[in-house]
Amino acid sequence: MNQHQFTQSSLTQQPNQPVTAAEESNQTRQTLKRLFKRRRSRWSDRIAPVTADGPNDSVEGVIDEATLTRCTRCPPHRKRSGKFRPLIGNDGEYLCDSCYQIEFPATAMTDNNDTPAWQKRGTNLFNKMRNAVVDTVADAAGVANVRDPSVKSLQNNSNTYPSEVECHMCLELGVFRRCCNAYYCHLCYYRSGHCPGCAKEVPLTGIAIDKFDPSKFAVGVTWALSVLLVVSAATSLALSYWNVATYPVTTWGHTCRGWFPSCDLVVCVDFDGGIGYGEGGMTEYIPSTQPYRVCDRSLTANQVVGSACVYDQELYVFSNHTLGYDTCISSPRDEATRTKIITAPHPLLLLSDNLAGVYVFDDDFELPPRLASAPWHEIVNGHYSDACGVNLKEPPERGNHAGYKAAKNENALVFTGVYKRQAATVGLNVEHGGRVEFHIKMGAITNDEFSTCKTAYGGDVTLEYSVSSGEWIVMATMEVWKYRGHIFQFISHDIPIGARSNSTSFRFRQESFNALRDHWAIDDVRIRANFKPQWQHSIDFAQRQTIQDEDVKRMQCCYNTDQCSVYDKVGTQFDDEECNKIPGFDRAKRRARLKASELYNLFCLFAFFAKAAYQRVIHRFVRIASLRQKELSMVESHRSGSTELFPRRSFYSVSHLSWQYAVASVLLASLAVVAYRLLEALKILRCFRQGCKIDVTFVLVSLIGLMFDTRAIKDLLTSVFVVEVPWKRKPVDITVDLNPDKRWIRVRGRTIPLTELSSIERQNSLYCWLLSFCHVLGGLPIALGSLTARSFALPDRVEMISTILGVLAVLREVFGVSFVAKFALSVKWILAIRQDDRDEFGRAVTRMGLLQQFTYGSTFTTVVVMSSVLARRVGDVSPGESFTLVVSCIVVGGLFASLMGIMHGLPVIPEAYLTGWPSPSYAVSYYDRALCPCLFSCTYCGEVHSRQVLLVVSVDDMFTFKGMLKGNVKSMQGTGG
Repeated sequence: MNQHQFTQSSLTQQPNQPVTAAEESNQTRQTLKRLFKRRRSRWSDRIAPVTADGPNDSVEGVIDEATLTRCTRCPPHRKRSGKFRPLIGNDGEYLCDSCYQIEFPATAMTDNNDTPAWQKRGTNLFNKMRNAVVDTVADAAGVANVRDPSVKSLQNNSNTYPSEVECHMCLELGVFRRCCNAYYCHLCYYRSGHCPGCAKEVPLTGIAIDKFDPSKFAVGVTWALSVLLVVSAATSLALSYWNVATYPVTTWGHTCRGWFPSCDLVVCVDFDGGIGYGEGGMTEYIPSTQPYRVCDRSLTANQVVGSACVYDQELYVFSNHTLGYDTCISSPRDEATRTKIITAPHPLLLLSDNLAGVYVFDDDFELPPRLASAPWHEIVNGHYSDACGVNLKEPPERGNHAGYKAAKNENALVFTGVYKRQAATVGLNVEHGGRVEFHIKMGAITNDEFSTCKTAYGGDVTLEYSVSSGEWIVMATMEVWKYRGHIFQFISHDIPIGARSNSTSFRFRQESFNALRDHWAIDDVRIRANFKPQWQHSIDFAQRQTIQDEDVKRMQCCYNTDQCSVYDKVGTQFDDEECNKIPGFDRAKRRARLKASELYNLFCLFAFFAKAAYQRVIHRFVRIASLRQKELSMVESHRSGSTELFPRRSFYSVSHLSWQYAVASVLLASLAVVAYRLLEALKILRCFRQGCKIDVTFVLVSLIGLMFDTRAIKDLLTSVFVVEVPWKRKPVDITVDLNPDKRWIRVRGRTIPLTELSSIERQNSLYCWLLSFCHVLGGLPIALGSLTARSFALPDRVEMISTILGVLAVLREVFGVSFVAKFALSVKWILAIRQDDRDEFGRAVTRMGLLQQFTYGSTFTTVVVMSSVLARRVGDVSPGESFTLVVSCIVVGGLFASLMGIMHGLPVIPEAYLTGWPSPSYAVSYYDRALCPCLFSCTYCGEVHSRQVLLVVSVDDMFTFKGMLKGNVKSMQGTGG
């Protein structure tokens, strides 16, 4: 017998020596001393092994601290000392206690049976904590060579099994099985798929493992989640359609901004054209062009009062609410909930064909007479007073916007004279008709002889008109009995056809009255002249619209709002000096800010660096299973009969050069077209030839977008479609090894343990077509396209396509170039109705770490969204808005992160090799498991980083490939190689 070999019988036949209390106490002190003593050993401190002199000598008694040396299994940075273990192999080996107990548990149990149990547990815990700390520090320093102790060393060519331990079934060399603490050879252990000793399920691959049945509650949660997502998606689409279909229509064709925008502004703007007098007799009333001038009570002669909405929030705020809004001519949502009566609270005043007009006369009798807006020709025996009260119940809407406010309602026009009681206007232009609106009150019956508004027993009041200073014609009569009382009553009359001219006067007159009584008063007199019929289709309006579009675009560019793109500046040859012509332009409020489309490309850059930092910091400490699998694939263990019993086979993916080049042509051509459009729209090529000013910031952002699009195309062509130059072209190599010491499938150098496989399904050609289409969509130049989309003359309602492309570019950078395929596969599982699919969905719901992911997602979303909103917000954010936004971010971000965690438990992350024209292929699901090197058991960290992956590949021998992945050894005989 070799001096380093001991038989099992020799160890078991040693007599059990009684241990006294003193000896046990001494052993305890020695053990604690060894645990806490800092050893300063070096790799060269090799000490010759000391072995037992005979079979009856105790190995533990012979080996002492002098025999300690470096462990041959631990990585160098641990600097762990090891004892000589004579029971390992033929010549023995130096191993620390951790490696000894992990790699050779059965032998270790026979070697230290006399060690107290509490001492074993304490030593194991201390070694585990020390190894974790040392490995973490070494990883951070970049000097780690961490290797799982359970992985055999390449330099160890011995069988690493005690030679005397035999299989309990066939008496061949056996391997220790933890399931039943017994030794069996591979052939006996895997013959039936169950351990011969304890009948535990032991398949060669994970596909053959029976999956646990999720609870009814988990499956019910999946149905509830699917219903919630489907209803949410349908509701979002319906609301989006309703939002677009019910947009308010403005006078000059602008699109109101916001979600469900409303014409909630009531504005009073100065009318600057077609006033009929003072401008050569113009008679065509059409709306004023922008920029609007807010009404001035002392200067504005003709005014337009109407409901309006904001179409450029930045311009609206920067200009102190004088720019960036437009009057509405229709608003379907508002028309269903708001009245059009001008005396109602918050009325809807639309400039539609039959209601649009200009108030050519407006007097509330609050300021001295002869206002610009109240051109009276004469007022006889009428005075401004509150003797008969004022109209407080239903004052007409005059606007309350941009500093313009209606005067305090304190006076009315009261008639109490002796000779005449009348008031007449000058000639007004009402050629296209209109309305006369006013409030009237006649003295109420009272016995108070000191009343300032004497009772009106008689004296009806008439409303009359005169065309071109001609005869007065009665338009309406207000009887005393009807309008006598304590409150003012509103009266509105359409201007009759006979009164429609460009010089029509109106008169209020009391023909007969008692000089000592019959008092009456009028308040809030307004006369509206209609616009020209079909003014929206007139040539004059079209000409004005062209001019005002240029003016509005210049104002947006002067304030550098988001709606002024770099293409607008190039197309209009924007001159910064022209901004000084804008009334009230404040250059200090002009901000050099990035546009939303440019900001999305910077978000991509931020996501890129965030992912790089995450990969650098987090993944250095989380040893992804692929690293361990790569080391497992390098282990070579030669046992007699293994190659024949458990075959190894190489397969090759189906590859077509025409398909690969066709996909490459589509992606590269789309990138070239978008880039050329960008250069042409910016006139950069012309600038290089002729010399002109170029927006350097936009060019840099465009280069960033080009970089991300190029990177996405490169990742697709090299990783998914595997496009290579013809002289280096080779098919994807796929190797399956069923040897129980290996049990892996290797695809392009990536090793996947067969124990992590969960399913294999055959997919048809249509599935591969759809998967290829999704990957191509993800590789299109959407980052550069988000910048180029603004160069097209798109309607305002579809301008958001630039925003959509920018968001997709950010999603691609966050979730990878296959984000479209991931979304499509996720939808497939959400809409699944098969019970097996629902069970798989239920198992994903029960994953650990969903609560942690909810916390991470809610925190990250809140920080990103709040930073973006506050950075782009031009107005003040109220506490209520901030609270609502924060709560929404927490809920939506947390639910989305949890949903992503659930989806990671399903095969929705594609690892596809689409190297040939779409044909039937296999979709293999496997679990990409991550290991967390924390000091304590951190299962949540590992679960968060672990995920199901869908390997899609089409190989040359589909039948054999499927059989090997299912562990069907009998059908594989003779395929080893």
